[in-house]
Amino acid sequence: MEKEDQFNILFELLRQFQEEGILDQLMLIGSWCLFFYRSALQESSGLPAIRTLDADFLVPHPRSIKREVDVPALLKELYLFSPMKFSLADALDLQ
Repeated sequence: MEKEDQFNILFELLRQFQEEGILDQLMLIGSWCLFFYRSALQESSGLPAIRTLDADFLVPHPRSIKREVDVPALLKELYLFSPMKFSLADALDLQ
């Protein structure tokens, strides 16, 4: 996959999370957050430019997401897949 395609897919995923109202309640972690650090910091030579193909998100605890969002469906719209089948409500114990 081309680097530009990776950026476009990640930005589209972030846009969809924003549209669903959950982006401000998640934290991008892992190698992709380094991309944003490198963009934001003037001196970023100490940050590696290597990224994996997956995007990792942290759901803070205590949980603040109060609505059901079908994350696997959002991923499927972008031709992505989740290795796990889950609902955000189940992961956050929102019953």
